[in-house]
Amino acid sequence: MTKMTGYENVLSPRGLPLNLRRLSGELPKAALEIGFGNGEYTVKWAAANPDTLLMGVEVSFASLTRCARRIAEMGLSNLKVICVDARFMMKELFADEAFDQVMMNFPCPWPKTRHAKRRVTARVFTDGLAAVLKTGGLFELVTDEGWYAEEAFETLSRHEAFASAAVEVGVSRSVTTKYERKWLAMGKDITRLTAVKAKKFTVDRETWGFDWSEGDMPLHMKTGKPAPDGFAFLRGESGARGEARWVFKECYAASENGKKFLVETVSTDDGFEQRYYLQVSERGGDSLVKPDSATRIFLTPSVRFAVEDLARRLADAASRS
Repeated sequence: MTKMTGYENVLSPRGLPLNLRRLSGELPKAALEIGFGNGEYTVKWAAANPDTLLMGVEVSFASLTRCARRIAEMGLSNLKVICVDARFMMKELFADEAFDQVMMNFPCPWPKTRHAKRRVTARVFTDGLAAVLKTGGLFELVTDEGWYAEEAFETLSRHEAFASAAVEVGVSRSVTTKYERKWLAMGKDITRLTAVKAKKFTVDRETWGFDWSEGDMPLHMKTGKPAPDGFAFLRGESGARGEARWVFKECYAASENGKKFLVETVSTDDGFEQRYYLQVSERGGDSLVKPDSATRIFLTPSVRFAVEDLARRLADAASRS
């Protein structure tokens, strides 16, 4: 018997949205935990609910690694984890009506006003939550900050897709997190917000329709010009369109004959950051720009705009040389 490493349960999404039925092996229920931290609560919850596929989303790769080790130790097959920022990607990863339950345990409350759009009370998050949660499904937020639960309660009570929102102070749970035990030992109250989705809701998706299954990215753009003599002029160049931002960093030769280059790129979509390489290859006097197939990225608007911008800059540079 092959020993589990836990990394079998770490997903690197290709085509979106994810097919939860295929991932679950026909389990009757599906749940989502956003920000699972070290994964202690996550694996215990999955073990206690073997009839449910639990999807865990976490922005920290170190946390994902720790959780993967816990998955292996417990031999779980009903828990899948993804390293990505759920605030932007939740609605992109999952289809409407995907989950019976969505959970958040002690998320950062982002108390500063300038960070308010990062809270669960931001409309971009509540709309995505309303889309992926099943009608009749439950959202649960547990926090040591009472004001955060109250703010979320007010926001979800006003949202057209939710009903029966409630706040409970002094919660005691059978499965707890490390922070939960810490706060309880300090005498702090634990507050739980619950909200039930009352009617169907949907949002637009920006990354659907692209698939890595052929091993090559479908997004590409020809410049109609040969590659310029050098790429140093790109370093530090940037662009913006709406909430999308991108900047070109270092450039590297990717082949000995000088016909292929990699341009290190950083892009953000409403705060969701990705680092990747754009590949520039020349054939027959025409240059082709596309995301490098070895780079695992989500094809968000900023990535598509960066491809367009790089192709334009290369064409302009070739015309001047």
